[in-house]
Formats: sequence, structure tokens, C-alpha cells
Amino acid sequence: MTRPIPAGGEAMPCSRRSLLSALPGLAAASAIPAVLHGPRTASAASDHPAASVSIQENPDLLRAYDEFLAARAEAAAAEDALEWLADEWKHLWPLAPEELLLGANAQYHSSKDSAERDIIGRYLIRDTSMLTTRMSRTHRQETPQTCFAVLSSSQAMETLDGWKRHIPKGRTEKSLASNRAFMEKAIETFERKLALAEKYEAETDSLRRAAGVDDAKNRVAATRGKLHRAEHEVSLIPAFTLEGLRIKAEAIRSDIPDVLLAHNSPLGCLSRIIQSILDVAGRTSA
Repeated sequence: MTRPIPAGGEAMPCSRRSLLSALPGLAAASAIPAVLHGPRTASAASDHPAASVSIQENPDLLRAYDEFLAARAEAAAAEDALEWLADEWKHLWPLAPEELLLGANAQYHSSKDSAERDIIGRYLIRDTSMLTTRMSRTHRQETPQTCFAVLSSSQAMETLDGWKRHIPKGRTEKSLASNRAFMEKAIETFERKLALAEKYEAETDSLRRAAGVDDAKNRVAATRGKLHRAEHEVSLIPAFTLEGLRIKAEAIRSDIPDVLLAHNSPLGCLSRIIQSILDVAGRTSA
């Protein structure tokens, strides 16, 4: 029969019999630190036989983790090589002619597909101080740097064809002549823009081929794919210890953007749990 607990937190009287009956439970509890932190010294193990029991990490997980680390290093090397290529060819890369520039802040808008980019495809943020034709002095001062959309040769050709098919109208001879002159001016303008766009695109395409941009980008894509497969493999293999949980969390966390850590969503919750595992494992191993 269970005895009541005394009020005020007073200790229950213990008999020799009750202590002996509790020993198996105490021995089992003493094994917990050994499971979490590995084997202890020989003297400590002799004092607590159960503490000598340790769990070894899943060897399949350790092998998969080694492959993940190798894939991560390979992907980082490929990305570094692509960055190096951009730096090496930066001085040869031409800016789009001012006459081809369209809207500013192209990296933030729907025009980002036509945004001006560097040799490896990053948004090109240019100095506006020299753009005296398309930007007023006040505008240049307010926007010292920005990324512009660039008129492509296909867009210029489409607009030019539209103007060539256009039939000017006017209620009077004067208005008809004015509309015809406007059309002819537009045709002249877009013929010039078409020539500029074709020359700019030919030059940039030639530089990309000479620099081997496609090969460098393909290498990055291949190594990233290998890394993602390695991450997935680590996530599938069971962990046996806290270190195994850390390994799995590290592999998964490497593919989660930091912004998700503050996101109010199920993905945000999972991201924070994964980060917590890494934090706890880091403090435990310190």
C-alpha cells in the first residue's frame, strides 16, 4: 500500500529494505550519462558497472556523413571557382549602352529576367553618375547605384516590326504628316537600338564562351546536385546517439535558408528545432 507523502516536503523515513529494493532503479538511472556522453574512466566504470555500457553510432550514418562532408567541400570549391572566374573577367565585361537601358531597380521587379548581369549572371549594379542622357541630375543624386533592365535584340526587333506595320492616320494633312514623321523617327530609333543590342549581345556571348562560363556553371550545378543527394542520404539513415542527431541536423540545416528561422510556419518550427539540436550538441561537446 502506498504511503502518503508528508506535508511541507518532509523526507520519508527509509528502511534498509526500501533502499535495497530501490537499487535496481538507481543503477539503471546511473547508465544515462554513459549513453549520452560515452564511456567513462576505468575507475568510474568499476564504481558503476552499468555506466560502462555505451552506444556506438550507426556506422552507415558515419559513412554517409563523410560523403556529405566531401560533397560539401566539392560544391564550395566549384562555387569559389565560378566567383574567381567573374573576378578575372570583370575588367573585360562591357556595360550595356545607355540607349538600351530601361527601368531601374530591375532586380526587384517583374523585369528582373531582362536585368543587366555580369559574366556569371549576377545582377550588375552600376554607377548612375555617367547616365546623363536618360537620368536627370536630381534622379542621379537620389539613385547613385541601381540595376537596369536592358532592351534585348528580340524586343527591339519586335518593336521595330510593329512600327513598320503601323499605318499613320490624321484628320488633317498636318496631323497626318506629324504622325508619319513620328513613325519614321521611331523606326530610325529602333533600328539603331537593334544594331546596338545585337552588337552588345554578340560581345557578351563571345566573352562567356572564352571564359568557359557554361562549364563552370555546369560544374556548380553538378556538385550542388551531389550535395543535395548526400544530404538526403544522411537524413534517411537512423541515428543512435546525440552525435548522430547532430550529424543529421547539420546536413539538413545546410540546405535551410536563415530566413526560415524566424518564419511563422511549420517549416519555420522545424528549422528552429534543427537549430536547437545543433546548439545543444555544440554545448555538450564543448
